[in-house]
Amino acid sequence: MINSYLKEQKEYPLAVIKRRAEQLKTEGKDVIDLTIGDPQEPTFPQAIQSIKQFMDSHPVSQYPLATGSHQYLSAVSSWAKSNYGIELEPITHVFSSNGSKEAIFLFPLVFDWSDGKEIWISSVSYPVYEASARTFSAPVRKLKVTKETGFFPDLTTISSQEWEKCRLYWINSPHNPTSMTVDRGYFQDLLALAEKHGFIVCSDECYNELYEEERPACSLDFGDSDRWIAFRSLSKRSHMTGFRVGAVMSKNTEILAFFRLCRSPIGVGTPMFNQVAGITAWNDESHVQMSRKQYAAKRQIIGQALEFKGFEIHGGKHGFYFWISHPQIQSSDGLFDLFLNKNICTTPGTVFGKDGQGYIRIVYCIPWLECQKLCDVIAELEI
Repeated sequence: MINSYLKEQKEYPLAVIKRRAEQLKTEGKDVIDLTIGDPQEPTFPQAIQSIKQFMDSHPVSQYPLATGSHQYLSAVSSWAKSNYGIELEPITHVFSSNGSKEAIFLFPLVFDWSDGKEIWISSVSYPVYEASARTFSAPVRKLKVTKETGFFPDLTTISSQEWEKCRLYWINSPHNPTSMTVDRGYFQDLLALAEKHGFIVCSDECYNELYEEERPACSLDFGDSDRWIAFRSLSKRSHMTGFRVGAVMSKNTEILAFFRLCRSPIGVGTPMFNQVAGITAWNDESHVQMSRKQYAAKRQIIGQALEFKGFEIHGGKHGFYFWISHPQIQSSDGLFDLFLNKNICTTPGTVFGKDGQGYIRIVYCIPWLECQKLCDVIAELEI
């Protein structure tokens, strides 16, 4: 009677790790919590101010539109035009989401999975992709990724016959947990395969605006294609994780229309005051540019501290994650315990899949003073 996946009683793995850090804090430990990508720098101040102004002028609270106000959708469309040169019609090509996680989780609801078609994910990936697929009883295929493949699947090793089984292909670049990226050529090849075999590229682009040098390639660079669905969020870009504001975008009006039908009965309309804050954030790039500089500085000092102790950093210069290993420690649990002995709580690589064995993920979306403290503690690691 109960959903077979839920009967496994697998708690969301990152929540388990986060609770471990909280437990240490209750024990009085001076914990450096590097588990969750939840920025601890101040939220874009104008976004907060816009909420205050909205609440003062709107004493009556009403239901929001399930897919977003026209003002919000227009702001997202204008942002896409300004930054990527892509023309998105606000009503048919865009709708609001509460961050990106809920939209990512719910997207398989659009499809009938009784025909055996599959959802494809990387063997090291954001846990929500698999949790979603299995909750909705959709077949999942995990594509092998390794250090040698840059932690993205090698598209050339998959036969044409196998591609015919794919319905949804999840790509996340910059990649959580590694921060690795694919280039424009990889994205172009993937979209060509999607066109040929009729599947949809689901592009999770939560970290695309946090880069150090060149902006990573993404779906929005391919405005002539209707084979992608982009999932965007202000959580990382504007330090608004608590606001739950994002957007889903695509030129595929048919699939987006069916996805839109799901929204109202589920009740996932973004509160209007959050949409107002979102409009303010989408309309400003200066605070994002400042965040990029801050993360670059943090990345540099923490990276130097890690490399001095012999750690190998595998990720790129994007987002705010380090994906690391050490030649003296072969297991993720061993690395986790090494840091935990110094009250540093990290995330074992196996949280993201069995091929994450031998790695841990470290977040550095923490205040500058905490970064300096972290460097001092890393220097004391017994390795």
